Amino acid sequence: MKKIKKSPAVTCSCLLLLLSGGMSSAREADRLSFPSPGNPDETIEYRLESERVPDPALLKQVDAERMAAELMELLALPSRSCRESALVASAKSRLESAGAPLGIQVRIDDLVVRHQVLPEAEKVDLSCDQGKTLPESGNLLAVVPGNPALPSWNLSFHLDTNQIKFEGMQRDGDIIRAAPGTPLGGDDKAGLAITLELLRVIAAAKVEHGPIYIVGMVAEEDAAVGARLIEAEAMAGDIVVSLDGGDPSEIAHAAPTSYRGFITVRTQTSHPAAIHDKKSVSACAVGAQFLSQAGFRPEGYPPNHLNVVLHSYFTSCGVDGGRTTLKGEPIADYQYNSISPFWTAAWQMRSLEGPAAAADMAAGLRVVLDQVCGAAARDRTPVQCEITGTDTPGLTGYVVDGKAPSVQLLSTGYRMAGNPPRITARQFGGFNGNYIKERFGLEMLLVGTGGDQAHTNQETVSVQGMATVARSMLASMLESWRYKRTR
Repeated sequence: MKKIKKSPAVTCSCLLLLLSGGMSSAREADRLSFPSPGNPDETIEYRLESERVPDPALLKQVDAERMAAELMELLALPSRSCRESALVASAKSRLESAGAPLGIQVRIDDLVVRHQVLPEAEKVDLSCDQGKTLPESGNLLAVVPGNPALPSWNLSFHLDTNQIKFEGMQRDGDIIRAAPGTPLGGDDKAGLAITLELLRVIAAAKVEHGPIYIVGMVAEEDAAVGARLIEAEAMAGDIVVSLDGGDPSEIAHAAPTSYRGFITVRTQTSHPAAIHDKKSVSACAVGAQFLSQAGFRPEGYPPNHLNVVLHSYFTSCGVDGGRTTLKGEPIADYQYNSISPFWTAAWQMRSLEGPAAAADMAAGLRVVLDQVCGAAARDRTPVQCEITGTDTPGLTGYVVDGKAPSVQLLSTGYRMAGNPPRITARQFGGFNGNYIKERFGLEMLLVGTGGDQAHTNQETVSVQGMATVARSMLASMLESWRYKRTR
């Protein structure tokens, strides 16, 4: 780490600069304590060495234009879930180049080999497109050796995107926009671009640093294959951060519990003129009534549950022609001028109220569906209703203590970089952190990358937003390396 000359006046002024926008208490910052890997009952302790003062000028070495040019190149590389081998190969080469002065070691893990020997049911579950597309690449893993007496970082991003097209992206001043009809792919290629920039700046500045672990996971957007099969040793590090959010000032310390499935309503059809004689029931109306009574509201949260997102992201009504979406959800076929006998909806719930409350709410959806369908069939023809996905969560949520040293270090670094942080537990995006917590007990934080409107055709990335995140992350890492291990 570059050090400023230890004259009392200079050291004092720098410390005042750090503390004025940093932690609420200097006393709280004197020590850091992290859980020991594999033994949560033990801790790793670090003590602040106040003479180790980072040079604020290092933050100016972050090059926004270099990141923008790199992101534009990355956006052109194919990266659909389970089909991101071209991007993985390019990312590997870029990490090797950016981290060469740091002695970086980069490899692709053996996920594909391990996937091939899974039992058939697990192999289908851990593949994309409802088991139809097997992963073609492993996870991308890198280690930058560093001083083991200094805190270590784990920086992660995912390598797949929801892009449909890989050409036609345009830069409009500060904003990079998608081609018409496709998400941009900044989620999460911007995370990779920021990580590469951090390596370049750290290498050029010859900063003394702790070990840095870098993890690029495959197939996050579909089945989370990379996170569910990643090896434990890849998830080392005292501070574990996923660069996979939006707002450049966001530091999210929570992940939601998530349920997802589909609903079907089946009734008996008739010509509209015969509805009274045949006592037919409109499946479309039954479905709409269920959504209303179950709390699916335009604003996206049920009454009195601001920490829950409950939404239907696809509905259809007509007749059952046996078709499904690529995700396996039923689709109704069109039928003209009849009482429709088939209604479907794909649904999802994301809850920050805790796993138990989420389970109760999911179970409650089935109760409401039974009530609505029972009432619709009273004195009329039968109504058959089904809802899937209410029994088991797809993701189990967690909340990191807002006073955890990882949160405090990031908060300090963001302020040092002139980026007042928005520290929030109201983070509704499920991400790889859910699986890492479930498998290894690690509590991953999520930070923004300068993106907006992810998963939509209006997705954008702000160049200055990326640069702000890079400076903020660099300042956080520099702040952590002022501490030295005591045990």
